[in-house]
Amino acid sequence: MNCNGNVVQGGEIALVHVESGSCGKCHACGFGAVAERKEMEVKAFNKVGARKGEKVELELSGKKVMQASAIIFLIPFAGFIIGFLIGYYPLWYLIHSSRPLIALLCGVVLMAASYFLVRALGNRSDFEFVITGFAPLASEPNTEASGSAAVDGGEHGDSSP
Repeated sequence: MNCNGNVVQGGEIALVHVESGSCGKCHACGFGAVAERKEMEVKAFNKVGARKGEKVELELSGKKVMQASAIIFLIPFAGFIIGFLIGYYPLWYLIHSSRPLIALLCGVVLMAASYFLVRALGNRSDFEFVITGFAPLASEPNTEASGSAAVDGGEHGDSSP
C-alpha cells in the first residue's frame, strides 16, 4: 500500500499526482477498479513538509483499505440476503408464484440497489494517504555505496588491504 508521486500543491494537506506505474500491485487506491485510469491526484497528510515539485513516497492506511473492502463486499451481500428473505417469505404470500424465483429476483434487485449505497459510502477522499518520505530519484546514486567506496580505495590511493 505504498506508492510514489509528485507534489502538485504543498501545505499540511498536499495534493499529490500519482501514476499507476508508481505503485505496487494491490490497487487499493483505485487503479485496479478502472482499467483506463493511468493517473490520479490524491490529498495526503504531509508529515515531511514536502513542497511543490518534490517526489514523495505515499502510504495508504490499512484500516481504510479494510473499511473499503467491507463496504464493497458486505453491503451488496447483505442486500442480496435481505432481498432473498423478503422475496421468500412476505412477498411470496402476496404473489403465490414460484417461491425460489421470487426470492432470487428480489435478492438480485436489492443487491443491485445496494450498489448505490456503496457508491455513496465509497468516497475516495476518505482514504488516508500519508506522505512518509521523499522518494529517491532514479538518477541519484546510492549515497551509502558511493561514500564507502571513496573511503576504501579512493581516499588513500593505495590498493593494499
